[in-house]
Amino acid sequence: MKIIFYWVLYPLIRPFYLASLVVNTFVLASLIILISVVDRTGNVVHYVGKFWSLMNIYLSGTRLSIKGKEKIRRNGTYIVMSNHQSLFDVWALIGLLPLQLRWLVKSEIRKMPVFGYALERMGHIYVDRRKAKGITKSLEEAASRIRQGTSVVIFPEGTRSRDGTLQRFQRGGAVVAFAAGVPVLPVTVNGGRFVLPRGTLDLMPGKIQVVVGDEIDPEVFKGDRTALLSAVREAIEKNLDLRYGALISD
Repeated sequence: MKIIFYWVLYPLIRPFYLASLVVNTFVLASLIILISVVDRTGNVVHYVGKFWSLMNIYLSGTRLSIKGKEKIRRNGTYIVMSNHQSLFDVWALIGLLPLQLRWLVKSEIRKMPVFGYALERMGHIYVDRRKAKGITKSLEEAASRIRQGTSVVIFPEGTRSRDGTLQRFQRGGAVVAFAAGVPVLPVTVNGGRFVLPRGTLDLMPGKIQVVVGDEIDPEVFKGDRTALLSAVREAIEKNLDLRYGALISD
């Protein structure tokens, strides 16, 4: 019966989900732009984004769970570093982590009608990865936001992994960590690659798990970016389950 649902029935439902995603994104992005005019702190638009994320995850039929949530300090500020398998990872982190989150977003997304401007109004930080000066400026802005009390999410791999294994970590996350002087919160996301694989629209209803690791103090590493990233990588990899959410074992 599962085979019939996953490979026959759900592909018929998928176009309707994608259409609803386009519509609700336009509506809520427009709402965010309007609210941001009076929402100076960004708190309200943050919760609109959280609602949008959870709504689209659950509408897809995907289930969510989180482990280690108690490790997150109340009113704490972090640099959240996570592995990256799927676009659904972003929604899972926004929806499940009890933090005011901002993101480093590639500059190409800024060109998307309404949505691109809405992200900017929410306080997310665009990065022009084609220019070294653009990257440096974005990292400085991220460090500034963190010092002001807002947590920032960084995917140190820089792009999504096709098979779920961790790719090489880029140094930007370590640069921000040492500049901001706040703890790194290593987070592992499992199952995203089975829900929406990289480079496709072959969405499947699955399950995604977010695992929160122990925070890491950058000061311990005394400016050694390689050592800090190695510790973060080890913490993320420790909780990585490459079979979590696989349809054949569900």
